Amino acid sequence: MVKSLLAPEKGTWVLLCFVAFFGLVVAVNAVFISTALRTHSGVVTDQPYEKGLAYNETLAQARAQPVAKHDTSWKDGVLSWQLLDETGEPIDAEVSALLYRSVKDGSDFKVEMKPAGNGLYKARVDLPMKGRWEAQLKALWNNSQYQTRFVFVAN
Repeated sequence: MVKSLLAPEKGTWVLLCFVAFFGLVVAVNAVFISTALRTHSGVVTDQPYEKGLAYNETLAQARAQPVAKHDTSWKDGVLSWQLLDETGEPIDAEVSALLYRSVKDGSDFKVEMKPAGNGLYKARVDLPMKGRWEAQLKALWNNSQYQTRFVFVAN
């Protein structure tokens, strides 16, 4: 009796294959949906909508920065930033760096960079892990602020 129901020439066989196929599709989609709901949302910034709306203000602030020449480097665990004004004179400023990994939330930290003379600022940084890092560098002097970003790979 079972053999006759599942015989390829019967319409029941086609119906069972059709139902099994779509049952498998629904099961796989259910696994994907439950995994997506239980894992990382992909949002790594607070208030992304509000920051997006204020992006034109962010661009205006970047254009309003004072003109400065700068050179940034990463070597042997030392982050260096040379900061000069538009005439090439060293800038005496309070300098800090926010280090973060865009691929992993929760490893961000801030370091104060110490002056090493001639507009050069340095900080020895013990990174918690290897890989691609970004440093958001900020200098404050005489009611002026200069900000830039530096990307480097720590081995």
